[in-house]
Amino acid sequence: MQLNATYRRRHLPGRSLANLPVFPTRFPQPRLTDFMQTLHLKNSRLHLAIEPAAGASISTFALRHEGKWIPVLRPTPPEAIAAGNSSAMSSFLLAPFSNRITGAQFSFEGQTYQLQANAEGGYAIHGCVRKRPWNVAHQTSEKLELSFQSTDFSDLNFPFPFRAKVTYGLSADTLTAQLSLTNTGDRPMPAGLGFHPYFQRTLFDATEKVELAFAASAAYTELSPDGPAQTLRPEQQFHQARTLPTQGFDTCFAGWDHHAKIYWPGSDVTAELRSDPALGHIILYTPPEESFFALEPVSHANNGFNLLDHGIADSGVQVLRPEETLVAGFRLHLC
Repeated sequence: MQLNATYRRRHLPGRSLANLPVFPTRFPQPRLTDFMQTLHLKNSRLHLAIEPAAGASISTFALRHEGKWIPVLRPTPPEAIAAGNSSAMSSFLLAPFSNRITGAQFSFEGQTYQLQANAEGGYAIHGCVRKRPWNVAHQTSEKLELSFQSTDFSDLNFPFPFRAKVTYGLSADTLTAQLSLTNTGDRPMPAGLGFHPYFQRTLFDATEKVELAFAASAAYTELSPDGPAQTLRPEQQFHQARTLPTQGFDTCFAGWDHHAKIYWPGSDVTAELRSDPALGHIILYTPPEESFFALEPVSHANNGFNLLDHGIADSGVQVLRPEETLVAGFRLHLC
C-alpha cells in the first residue's frame, strides 16, 4: 500500500515511508490519527502542544522566560504522551458531559441509561472523548482545529450520537479554546462540555504561593450532588484574591462571574481566565502534596444529567434538539 503525498505532508513530516507498517487494502485501514505526532503552536512568548491521538488534549502550555520555556500548565510526562494517557496531560476536553455521573446511570425523558463506570466509586467521569483520537481539520501558524465524530466508534460510552469540534488559538500573550458539541441524532439529547486544565503552583520562583480570585454565588456540598448548590461557606469564598490552600477542594461552584485571576507573586505573573456565559460552573481541585491544581470552566454541575431529571434548577445541562449545537470557550491571558 502506498500513502499519498498529501497524507505524508500533513501527518508524517520528515518520516520515511519505508519505516511505516503496510496494511493490505482488503482489511480495515488505519485511521490518520494512528500516525499523528504532537502538533505545536508557538510564538516568541507562548508555546502550545496538542495531542490529536489523545483526545486533542494539551500536553504543553509554557511561557518564555530568560530563554527557557516555563510550564504554566502542569508538564506532561513523556511516557504519558507515548501512551496517549490524557489523564496525565496538561489539560483535556470534557464532552458530552462534565465530571461525574452517580452510579454511571442517568434518566432522560422517561428512559434510564446505564453507562460504563470508569472511576473509583462507580462513577462515569469526564465524558468520553478525551481518550479517543481526533482528526485535524485545519491548522495555521496561530490556530488549530480538530474534529470528532462519535459514530466512528462502536464502543463509545454514551447512548446519543454527536459531533464535536475544538479550536485552539495562540496570539501574543493569550491562549483561546472553543469547544462545540452537536446532536447528530434524531431525538433530543442531554449535553454538556468543559475544559480541565491543571495549573502549576509555581513558575519562576519555587517558593512562591499561588493566589486565586473568582466570584461565585454557591457551591455544591457533595462530589456528585443530588440537590441544588448551597450558600458559600467562608473557606469557599475567593471573591478577594487569597493564597490557594494546598488541599481541601474538589468543589463545583455555581453562578460564577466567568472571570478568574491566578497570580504567582514571586514570579509576578498573572493569568486571567475569562469564559463564555455557557460555562456557568467552575470546579476547583487541589490534590494534596501535588505541584499543580485544576480550575475547570464547565457548562454544568457534577451529576448534572440526574439533577436535570430531578427538576433541580440551574444544573447547567443543555437539551440539544437534532442538529442543535452547544458552543463555549475560554481565553487565558498572561501578563
